Amino acid sequence: MNRSITKVALAAAAALTLSLASPVSAQANETTAIAPSTAGTTSLPTASTRTASNALTTFAVRDGVIGQRGNNPVLGTFVPGVSGSNFHADVFVNGRGKGRVELHNGGFYYPGTWGAGKVRLGPVRYTDGTNVAQVAAQYSNYFTVRQGVKWNKSPMSKRGSKVTFKLRGFKTFNGTRWVSVKKVKLQVKKGKKWKNIKTVKVNKSGSKKFSIKSKKKRTYRVTIPTTARIKGASTGGKRI
Repeated sequence: MNRSITKVALAAAAALTLSLASPVSAQANETTAIAPSTAGTTSLPTASTRTASNALTTFAVRDGVIGQRGNNPVLGTFVPGVSGSNFHADVFVNGRGKGRVELHNGGFYYPGTWGAGKVRLGPVRYTDGTNVAQVAAQYSNYFTVRQGVKWNKSPMSKRGSKVTFKLRGFKTFNGTRWVSVKKVKLQVKKGKKWKNIKTVKVNKSGSKKFSIKSKKKRTYRVTIPTTARIKGASTGGKRI
């Protein structure tokens, strides 16, 4: 069975899906989060563009995870401070412009093909009450989008003092496809803490069979460390 570690992404997906029934508008005195329509890089209405003051009273985004080429939900809070609709923001990844996204109630959708990196949204674009396109020179906080990870069921067994591990399918999504994570850490639990005991290189399919010696019964797990690009995660511990 495939084990995908994208809990934050799944929570975001649920939040954004539930918000799809909300209307796409905001009055100047409202504090309701901006409601969504379909995800993507929808163009604004063809109207004269004006430079506006800040359009949002809250413009905060949390770190995200990508696990597919298409839309990956990223959690955020977008509270309008103006009367308008069709709120969008430009997206910069590692300082490079990638496109434009629609701001949803609770977050936005991030195309996996944009890859991992340090991300910032802005400026904010919207349509005011007179159907004029407005641009607010307003930017979100910097946040990180990392590559998700997954693995298949990886059994552990013990015979005498020989403990055998069969790692299968330890992969990360690089923006276009799932590839091997290359290295994982074998950990053993000591008290309430986990200690690294071995770095294991996995093959192109993210798999590896190896053994260690241990006479005592111990609790082991395999972990993929979090890096600047990869959102790490760990298997469940097993005492053997």
